[in-house]
Amino acid sequence: MSWSVQTLLQSLAATAEQLLDFAIPPYCPLCRDVLAQPAQAAVCYCLQCSRRLAEQTGDRCQRCSAAVGPWSSTQRGCVHCRGRTLRFRSAVCLGMYHDDLRRALLSAKWSFSSVQMQSLARLLAHRCAPQLQALQVDRVIPIPQHWRQRLLRHFNPAWLVAEQLAGVLNVPCDIHILRKSRRTRPQKRVSVTQRFDNQKQSYAIQDAAVIRGERILIVDDVLTTGATCSEVAGVLLKAGAAECHVAVIARVLDHSA
Repeated sequence: MSWSVQTLLQSLAATAEQLLDFAIPPYCPLCRDVLAQPAQAAVCYCLQCSRRLAEQTGDRCQRCSAAVGPWSSTQRGCVHCRGRTLRFRSAVCLGMYHDDLRRALLSAKWSFSSVQMQSLARLLAHRCAPQLQALQVDRVIPIPQHWRQRLLRHFNPAWLVAEQLAGVLNVPCDIHILRKSRRTRPQKRVSVTQRFDNQKQSYAIQDAAVIRGERILIVDDVLTTGATCSEVAGVLLKAGAAECHVAVIARVLDHSA
């Protein structure tokens, strides 16, 4: 396609989007208020909702990103993860899985909205920028879906989040190096104690040489027990990765899974 034709198509697409916005003004998915300048906005939420989604404060466990008390020592974990074998070194999240963040995440997932999921990823990248930059990762890898799940859903939240974070960190986002080799039961349908067994030997690396010696950021939409991310981290470490860290939109405590 020539440059002029491509430019014309892009211009027509932009004009069509403006006309659509005029006819049916976009609204915030959370509060339903009409957005003033949706086309230029970095996220699809209004300013007030964006602030609420990213305003969760307080201390977090360095290991699993759960909310903890101000005087808690979390270098070796917290009450939520200390008794578990987690193969990743640390985790960061936009917030805990409740209230507005829970509603936003459920809306993005069940409406199959890439725009909403990308918006949450941008909020995560902005809020956790210092922690993410400090990790000095070499590559971002999203949790893959089994091919049957991809066929049915055509939507992988982890991919969308990973692409946004990789862009901010200026590192590759590799969606092909890892595959889900065995179909497993959905984690929410098995007990907390069964989740680690449910994920065993369900992921495979495509090209181990690519990640040898690298720091990897594993990305998913939520982190509950850490079983999925830990299993993936184990596969990557065995393949030669130097260390693994995790980034998710929301941290789900076991009792709210």
